[in-house]
Amino acid sequence: MATTNKIMVGIDDQIIELIGAEKEAFLAQKTADQEAHALLEAEYKAKQDSRESAIKKLAEIAGLTKDELNAIL
Repeated sequence: MATTNKIMVGIDDQIIELIGAEKEAFLAQKTADQEAHALLEAEYKAKQDSRESAIKKLAEIAGLTKDELNAIL
């Protein structure tokens, strides 16, 4: 039994099913958007990890408390 995935889009008050090249373009764009989002999330996480590491090192080297670090930052 074959299954089909319909892709419906709403434009104003009309609902249109995407088929053929339009459907393929939509799916390709969706995949590209998901990959770009995953890359941005990974970059954000890496920056946050790097920032936390730098703050921790600064606190250890300078002997600062969390309150003192927060006041500086």
